[in-house]
Amino acid sequence: MTYGTIAGILLTDIINGKKNDWEKLFDPRRGNIFSTAKVFLKEMADGTVAFFKDRTHKGKPIELTKVAVNEGKVIDVEGEKFAAYRDENSKLHVHSAKCTHLGCTVKWNNDEKSWDCPCHGSRYTYDGKVINGPANKDLSSYKPVPESKTIEHDIIQDE
Repeated sequence: MTYGTIAGILLTDIINGKKNDWEKLFDPRRGNIFSTAKVFLKEMADGTVAFFKDRTHKGKPIELTKVAVNEGKVIDVEGEKFAAYRDENSKLHVHSAKCTHLGCTVKWNNDEKSWDCPCHGSRYTYDGKVINGPANKDLSSYKPVPESKTIEHDIIQDE
């Protein structure tokens, strides 16, 4: 509705030959199609690379005690990736690192304290709840038992 109102105001001003400050902002010729296409293609390429890299990269098992307070890490265990975050109360939150949209591996965003998907922009809270789509399901939740061992033998899926 907002843009309809703006369009009405702009069209009236254009027909009446009146100068409007918004005219330049909403002019369809305002951008260069080639620079826009370049950005679009770069984003598509980055997403595609992330999609396939996530499925081929293998990491080393990490002890859960190495996840510091207010830190998130993606941990690879025999080809399965886990997102581990330790909150300010030293409670460890462990989730599947696989985005529920198309399965890309989420990355820890230290500034926002969130898990972000590099493929399509889905975002999750540190405890796996969806913040932004296109994903509409939370990350699968796990609990580590006991914390002193490596993650590869100590993950139990929460019900």
